Amino acid sequence: MKTVTRRRQARKAKFLSISAMLIVSVAVIWVTGVISLGFFVSDVKTRSEASLKVQAAVLEGLLDKFRLMSPLLARSPDASGIVSGQDGSAGRRMAAISAGMAGAEEVWFLSADGSPIASSNASSKSIAAGGRRAIPDAFDQAMQGQLGREFIEGSASRPASYVFASPVRLEGQTVGVLAVMVSLAVVEQAWALSKDPIIAIDSDGQILVSNVASWRGLSVSEVETDADLRLVIEDGSPSNFVQLANRRPRSSRLELGKPLTVLGWNVVIFADTTEARRQSARAMVIALLLCVIVGGVLWAMLNRREEQVRRSRRNQAASLRLERRVRSRTTELRRANAQLEQEVRDRQQAESDLRQAQAELVQAAKLATLGKMSAALSHEYNQPLAAIKSDAEIAEMLIARGTPGKAAANLGRIGGMVDRMAEIARTLKGFSRRAGTDIKPVSLRQVIDEALLLLMPQIKQNGVELKTSLPQDDIIVRGGKIRLEQVVMNLVSNALDAVRSASEPRIELTLERTGSHAVITVSDNGGGIDAEVLPQIFDPFFTTKDVGLGLGLGLSIAYKIVPDFSGTLAAENDEAGGARFVMRIPMQDAQTLAAE
Repeated sequence: MKTVTRRRQARKAKFLSISAMLIVSVAVIWVTGVISLGFFVSDVKTRSEASLKVQAAVLEGLLDKFRLMSPLLARSPDASGIVSGQDGSAGRRMAAISAGMAGAEEVWFLSADGSPIASSNASSKSIAAGGRRAIPDAFDQAMQGQLGREFIEGSASRPASYVFASPVRLEGQTVGVLAVMVSLAVVEQAWALSKDPIIAIDSDGQILVSNVASWRGLSVSEVETDADLRLVIEDGSPSNFVQLANRRPRSSRLELGKPLTVLGWNVVIFADTTEARRQSARAMVIALLLCVIVGGVLWAMLNRREEQVRRSRRNQAASLRLERRVRSRTTELRRANAQLEQEVRDRQQAESDLRQAQAELVQAAKLATLGKMSAALSHEYNQPLAAIKSDAEIAEMLIARGTPGKAAANLGRIGGMVDRMAEIARTLKGFSRRAGTDIKPVSLRQVIDEALLLLMPQIKQNGVELKTSLPQDDIIVRGGKIRLEQVVMNLVSNALDAVRSASEPRIELTLERTGSHAVITVSDNGGGIDAEVLPQIFDPFFTTKDVGLGLGLGLSIAYKIVPDFSGTLAAENDEAGGARFVMRIPMQDAQTLAAE
């Protein structure tokens, strides 16, 4: 009673200790994860905010430069003279010089009605050729005396552009418009130095500029895989976690934005936080390892103490048990000797019964195989019988007409077909006899030929292509002829069942010499053998066939027969598909064969 109470108390104390250690470990790991994630993400956010400010300044600086260029050029006397006089040659010169010195994509002049006068770009792709239709908003704003602005959308293959348009005045009247277009490719090239995606979007969420070319013209919702997240600009520092389409699917991003008030745009950077999360995970793993180490030390100390107590009790109990064993050992030995003698007798009887049962099982399997082939053999007999009847009737008719010479050919064919039926019957009769246990030289060519003779009707009936590869010289092994035929028939029959559902069923049988062994290989192009089933393929009554199509004894019997001839039988999957069974049997020694 005291022992039971002590065990209960020990189990209760151990359970409480494990629970306490688990609770403390979970708390430590959770706190470590929260603190480390906040620290690492904060570091990523700080660096990304600095990068965002720099990249936004690049965009603002470029547009500010050309925002001043347009009014300055429009106020020059040369500009008013070009527009009022429709001087295309002077306009092209001035536009080309201005564009070349400032690095603008294109500079052009428009008349008051929006017709193009001159442009720095003489190619057919010039935007100036479209007149006011190319920059309707900027043109209208300039004609009203304001600085006109127009964003020209880009595509995946062409960066976007931005147009500034200023009125050209003469004697206080607006006589035309001077437009300057700057390519935003310079900004995208600067942004390309950043490893993180950067975009500039308008108030509708449309992506205007990006260092990811495929994103141009898309909306933010199309590149954010989380549809519930929206871009939020709060004091220039939003912080949404998103995943981006067309990027690494398992990487998380910290979304930071900075507004450009003058343009009404927002510059957004998607800072990669994957490494921060990995570092946080590593910190949690380290905390877990520390908890495991500490817990392991405490657990070892408790176990050591309990083990000392248990060892002392075991020593006392062992001494008592040893005394009882010494007294009972002699009696047990006498009983064991008597049981051993009885077991020897039982084993000898069991081996005799097993050999008898195995022989009967082999005979039953052969009869089952013959029953399975009965329909095909019946068809094989019906064809010659029908031909014999037809040839006999024709011969009778020819003899009646007085032409017995012509009837001789029919009678010859009748004799040939009778010989064929006799050969099938002879092979069938020999195969159906009960197999003996004698081992003597056997021709593998004869074994294979007779097995295929019995199986050929079934092979033809199922439309299976049979390929055989046999050596020119015969191969002699030591074994039992009928039992070897049973093995070959079981392997080929199993292959016939395997290719039943194949579109072009095919079976290959090869016989070859490999060193001192003869190797028979039977392969098919069926579905093969599942890896889980392969270790059990030779077990008795194990089958993957449908109910009624097999008992699972054919391969098991073959597997039991081959070792009687010092051979082996193995199954494997062919690399080209299907299954392959390989039987290896030692060849008959030449000296022994000559002596026999």
